[in-house]
Amino acid sequence: MRGAPRTVGGRAVRPVLVAVIAVGIAIAGAGTAGAAESGAVGAAPEQVTPPGAIPVGCGTATKDLAAVVAAAPSGATVKVCPGTYTGTITLTKPITLLGARAGVDARTGRTDLRAESVVDGKGGSGFTVAGGVSNVRIDGFTISNATQTKGASTGGVLAVNRGSGITITNNVITRFSFGVNMNSNGQVASAVTRNRFAENNGEGGQAGVFLCCGTANNLTISDNLFTGHDGDAAAAVNTAGDPASWSTGLRIERNQSIDDATFAVVTNVDGLVVAHNQVVRRPTATTGVGTGILVGGATKNVKVTGNVLTDGARNGISVTQDFSPVRNTGLTVNTNTVVNRLNGIRLVDQTSGTISGNTVAQSTGTGILLEGAANSGVTVTGNRSFQNAVSDCTDQSKGTGTAGTANTWTGNLGVRSTPPGLCRLF
Repeated sequence: MRGAPRTVGGRAVRPVLVAVIAVGIAIAGAGTAGAAESGAVGAAPEQVTPPGAIPVGCGTATKDLAAVVAAAPSGATVKVCPGTYTGTITLTKPITLLGARAGVDARTGRTDLRAESVVDGKGGSGFTVAGGVSNVRIDGFTISNATQTKGASTGGVLAVNRGSGITITNNVITRFSFGVNMNSNGQVASAVTRNRFAENNGEGGQAGVFLCCGTANNLTISDNLFTGHDGDAAAAVNTAGDPASWSTGLRIERNQSIDDATFAVVTNVDGLVVAHNQVVRRPTATTGVGTGILVGGATKNVKVTGNVLTDGARNGISVTQDFSPVRNTGLTVNTNTVVNRLNGIRLVDQTSGTISGNTVAQSTGTGILLEGAANSGVTVTGNRSFQNAVSDCTDQSKGTGTAGTANTWTGNLGVRSTPPGLCRLF
């Protein structure tokens, strides 16, 4: 019976698996607890307008957010009190926008709209950053779309005109084509952090954060909650960028993804780090089934490390050429934990890369799979792969490497491998 204790050669396998599953249960529980907490309601917090800030919707102050933003001087701070502000807000200069919940983490709580500054795109986008504008901060809003215009591609925040110093933080962003659609020239660091992205599945998009139409340099996407991006092509984060000029200085770290079709689609990047993210597909999630982390070609020196992926009907981590024939080079996939996916870690048509120190368990297919005859020059070392339904380690290539494959396998722990000798208990 799958999951039962197993002893091979006198060595118990179960303790490794129990520890791995415990990690997955803890993550799923944390996601559920966060969702329950987010249902809490409360009175609107007292609003304090910082010295020198321009108030909107506070007491007798105007409620015309678009007009205030248009008239504000460069570098101004605008304080927006609770209320609903409709239409797209266009930012044409450096500016700081502080919603009613500025500084308040959006990942839990934050569902009582009476306490929120709500920007409703009314079928359009929420905020748009104009061409070349840098040094913008959007902090503490609920950005939503009560209705979607058929055929329209919309974003909670659109910042695709090659500025930098864009900070999007502490916002709830929902019901757009893209939660955030942006790029950055990298002159000043940009950040997307402590936001909750939910169900951004509108036409022409289906992503929490989509990096588009230019490089996304010197950008960190961290400590966000993504949930319910479940269209057929949906992803929490997609680094599509610019095939002619790859993004550098990009980090995706410490995010949580619950019931997204895919967590990260990776392409057109140099030096990207995808680290310490938690990816969960609960049994109730039945639509939009995709790979957890997909590296799809045209990448250099990508590091996928320390992520935990639990449950789901497709692969945990896949490295392919799906989006570009330009080879992935310098890839490292290490110290990840993958439990109960189709194949835990899967490589197709790769000519380099290091897969090391990962723990893979209870795959419905293979734990670590080098699929097809074209993989060569890959090093697979120091991994643990147990209780996978088909095989713990499989390499379909032929060559002068380990066990007649075209790759190097050393020090991997597992029970069953094809061909024999790729992983073993001792």
